Amino acid sequence: MKRFILTLFLGLIFGFVSSAQSYLGYVNKTVNFRTEANTSCKVISSLQQGTVLFVISKDKVNGFYQVLDIETNKEGFVHSNFVKLDRMLPKNEEGIFTPIGKTSSEKPVIKIYNNTSKTLTLKLNNEIYSFSPQERKSLTLSSGSYSYRASAPGVLPDYGTELMKSSYEYEWSFYISTTKN
Repeated sequence: MKRFILTLFLGLIFGFVSSAQSYLGYVNKTVNFRTEANTSCKVISSLQQGTVLFVISKDKVNGFYQVLDIETNKEGFVHSNFVKLDRMLPKNEEGIFTPIGKTSSEKPVIKIYNNTSKTLTLKLNNEIYSFSPQERKSLTLSSGSYSYRASAPGVLPDYGTELMKSSYEYEWSFYISTTKN
């Protein structure tokens, strides 16, 4: 019974975390962009009024939003008083990794191609991978569910959740699509 309750509790926690929605936001006044959610930590830079942010979640940490500065593709914290949320950015429900077959390894393998002239940052759970323009790289992971965020300077991030199955090989090509809004 205790194991069932623990499993249910962990399922609820991880279900809540994985369902977090991200937002597009703007800095409404020049503000410090910080490495941590407090005013005594290192300042990454000063963000000017109008700077566009990818707000990772509306959940605040000590009154700060965890954000990605879209122009520089740097992650940090901005006090929520200085951020205007514009609109929710939906999760990619379709996923980005395409299964292409079985592998001889028990662990899943992802073959990634950065098909752009920009540096790609791929965050899988808490692990960050960087890809130079036109770089190809294979990642060997543990099987399981991964929250991902793919971003590059000047590009709206793509984010969602993927299930990586044992003994499968996946591929993904990062590219930038442009649409008129």
